[in-house]
Formats: sequence, structure tokens, C-alpha cells
Amino acid sequence: MIGSEMLETIGTVAVPLPAVSPDMRCEEVDRRFQADPDLGAIAVVEEGRPIGLINRYDLITHLSRDYGRALFARKPVSQLMDRNPLIVESSISVDKLESLIADEHQSALLRGFIVTRAGIYYGVGTALLLLQLGMARSERRNRALERARQQAEEASLSKTRFLANMSHELRTPLNAIIGFAEVIQKQMLGPIGNSRYVEYVDDILSSGQHLLSLINNILDMSKIESGSWRIQPEVTDPVEILETSLRVFRERAVGRGVRLDLVAAPDLYEGFVDRQALRQILLNLVSNAIKFTPPGGHVEIGAAGEADGGFRIWVGDTGIGIAPENIPVVLAPFGQVENDLTRKYEGTGLGLPLVKSLVELHGGRFELDTAPGRGTTVRAWFPPPPGNLPAGKPAPVNSARPSAAASPAAMSD
Repeated sequence: MIGSEMLETIGTVAVPLPAVSPDMRCEEVDRRFQADPDLGAIAVVEEGRPIGLINRYDLITHLSRDYGRALFARKPVSQLMDRNPLIVESSISVDKLESLIADEHQSALLRGFIVTRAGIYYGVGTALLLLQLGMARSERRNRALERARQQAEEASLSKTRFLANMSHELRTPLNAIIGFAEVIQKQMLGPIGNSRYVEYVDDILSSGQHLLSLINNILDMSKIESGSWRIQPEVTDPVEILETSLRVFRERAVGRGVRLDLVAAPDLYEGFVDRQALRQILLNLVSNAIKFTPPGGHVEIGAAGEADGGFRIWVGDTGIGIAPENIPVVLAPFGQVENDLTRKYEGTGLGLPLVKSLVELHGGRFELDTAPGRGTTVRAWFPPPPGNLPAGKPAPVNSARPSAAASPAAMSD
């Protein structure tokens, strides 16, 4: 585990090399270095406690100078030792030791350091030791990260399979509930004797449709996260999809006292987009806009072409808006801003993350413009079709499409 490596102490890896006494002659210490080419430093110990450190290269340098051997060979090693080496307890963690060397004792990388246990000499550490230890720890950490990644992918795949199976099991009875509720609501088999039953059926139908929408959103988000959602863009009329979405929510908007407007460019007749994905984007955006707009407010749905052959859509409202610090929250899956103003609104917090993901799957761009009390406008840009497909065609001369903002009432005439 990566966490357990953080507790690894230097005592588990320090080299317990034999020490020398402070009165040992320099020539004898030199012979020890010559006998062991890998030996970089030797601790100088008196009565079990380290008092200095003699470095291989310091000793060789002194003895190799002119008259150096004659001057120092027979003198005690205490005259050439480092009297203030880095001394650490064996219980110190490797991470803390590395920080200590980097911040206060950089010379220890060249000269080495002494390791003690309860103040008694234990061993010597070197830069090579730390390097080898770092490489081994990095390798273990990489293996642990790879195992964690594989486990996360397996867990995500299991979650996706579970949600797919569960959504199927839930949608089958839900569709039956919704279907029978619609039959009763429309009184297809005859009139309902008690008018209260009509109200109950309306509640059943509304609740069933809402639950089905939540299930679909959860499944769609899971597909996107697992990479199993494959968009299939085609040349289509985006405004027709906007008009369809508007009709779906017209009754709900009227019931909440919210005005719906469609603003469509008259020359926008072709866009390159996945029809199902665009429909899902609009259903989520318009549903959110109506939900968070108080009675007397206004929701605008728009679309326009771009100079490069792509197009953009937007859904704006005059609702409660979102504070800047809460934008990352609402764009995260299942993220919801909890406060006295928004707690009364139902939902899973998947609408905006799902919209953003679907736009980005097209290679498009998502933008959220909002502020508390000022409302929210979501804009999405979709790229033009590939070079081998037509980028768009001019509007027909006999077009009946509205050229200016039109309310739902005007469009239904």
C-alpha cells in the first residue's frame, strides 16, 4: 500500500557498518576504504556514541596532497573527521529524512549521515542508499497505482452493468405504470366515477415520468463515464428538435406561470449532431430552466448558425442563478448546491454534467453564464460536419420558419 510506505523508517534500510575510534590512525582508516571500494563513509564512535564522520573522498584528498601522507597518515582520524555530521534516529521516516537533507543538510548527500538507535551508533547512510531506496519505492508506488487503476476500472464497469440491468428492471414496470395511467387519465375505456381519482392518476403519471427521467439520466451519465456512449452525428435540422423540446415542456411552463420563447435563426436548416444527444441536452436544459424560474419569469430557447458551418444553441432563464463558487459543484455529477433557496427543488444533480459531457463528446464547447438573482444561460457550440459532408444549405424561399422570437402560443397557431 502507498500509505504504508510513508511510515517506512531509515532504520530498516541503513547499513550497519563497523565504526572506528577517534584515535585510530588515518592510514588504518585508508586501508579500510581501499579494501572496500563501495565504502563511502565511516562513523567515528566513542563509547557507543557517534562523534564524527570520515568521508572516503575527504581522506583520500588529504593523503594524496604533497606531503599529505607524511603529515596525516599516523595522526588520529579525529583530526580529519567531520565533527558535525548529520545524525538521525533510526525511527525517522524516509520522507522526513529526505526533507531534512533537502532543506538543511544538502552536504549529507555527498558526505553521508549517521543513524543511531536511542543515541547509540547503528549504521551509516549514503546518497546511493537513498537513491536505491527512492527507486524501489517509486516502483512499488507505480505497481500500487496500477493495481488501484485496474480496480477502479473494474468497479466502474461493474457499476455500469449494475445500472444497466437495474434501469431495465425499473423501466419495464415504470413504462407499464405510465401507460396505464395515461389510459385512465384520458378515460379511454369509459368515464371515471369520482373526480378525485382523476387527480390521483395525474399524480401517478407525473411521478412515474419523473422517476423514469431520473433513471435515464443516471444510466446515461454512467455510460458516458465508462466510455460506452457512442454518438452518431448526422446532418439534421436542429431547430426542429428545439421546437419538439419546446412542445414537451409547454404545458409544464404554463402551469408554473413561466413564459417560453423560441429564437431561431431563419437560415439554420442543417447541423451536424447526434439527434438523440441534442434532444437529451435540450430536455435537461429546458427542464432545469423551468424548475428554477419563479412564476412570471421567462425562459428563452435559441439556435443560430456559425460562420464555420457549425451551430450553437442556448437556453436562458430569469431564475435564481448560481453563485460563482458553486459552479464547480453543479458541474460535477450528482452535485447540488444545498441552501434554503435550492433545497426545495427536486433532482439528482445530473442535468448540467450530462449536458456538458454530451456537448464535449461532439467536440463542442460548453459555457455557463450565471449569477444569483440574474438567472442562468447555458450555451453550447457544435462543430461543423467533416469535410466530406455538406456544411449547410441556404434557407428555402418559401420557408415558414419564424424569423423572430416566437412564444409557444404563437407557434401553436
